[in-house]
Amino acid sequence: MTALRDVAVVGAGAAGLHAAEALRRSGYDGRLTLIGAEPDPPYDRPPLSKQLLGGEWQADRLALRGPEALDELRLDLRLGVRAGRLDRRERTVHLSDGRRVRCEAVIVATGVRPRRLPGAETPRPGAHVLRTLADALALRDELRSGLRLLVVGGGLLGAEAAATAVGLGAEVTWLTSTATPLAAVLGTETAALLAGLHREHGVRLHRGLATGLLERRGRTAGVRLADGSELAADAVLMAVGSEPATE
Repeated sequence: MTALRDVAVVGAGAAGLHAAEALRRSGYDGRLTLIGAEPDPPYDRPPLSKQLLGGEWQADRLALRGPEALDELRLDLRLGVRAGRLDRRERTVHLSDGRRVRCEAVIVATGVRPRRLPGAETPRPGAHVLRTLADALALRDELRSGLRLLVVGGGLLGAEAAATAVGLGAEVTWLTSTATPLAAVLGTETAALLAGLHREHGVRLHRGLATGLLERRGRTAGVRLADGSELAADAVLMAVGSEPATE
């Protein structure tokens, strides 16, 4: 490890931060570059759909490490830029701002990106995903009493976001493709209890498969279902899984 002089970690999430810390603990004392597409230092993602979305926490509480701890790692922090290409021959990482980072070794910790419904590849008002701090803040800005929120996706993220939103007074419909969401993860009995709790708190459960977003006057107005029907909403959260961000 001490023979290396330049190491780049691509991805400034929990995995990238822990990799940087592990390098320093193992005795690596060379240049250590941490590259992140988001402008924020490494932060904890699970509270995004709960404490942050619900307004209990502010963004500064999500930080995984304070400024002093990051300073001790002696990082060359490159935040708010994407790693667009890895040139193995030249041993460089090409960044979205036109700069290049020389490195003898690269750790790829780029994580995942959220999937979107067909037609939602480009941002549009009222259509949300929930992966980053910016995503959570944008959705939080919309949540209010009486807002009709449609949560698409029967996973843990959809369950958490639906519970948080209905607690803020939104009218929440949770669209899932199975009769009992999360049964494959939690088991039938536990999943049924969870679904019952959501209903008791005012979440409407609807079974169906979304095939695309509806749009009215330039804004998201709900989703179109595989059976040809439509579900209207003021805002849609697409919690339909993720895929590796390896590009």
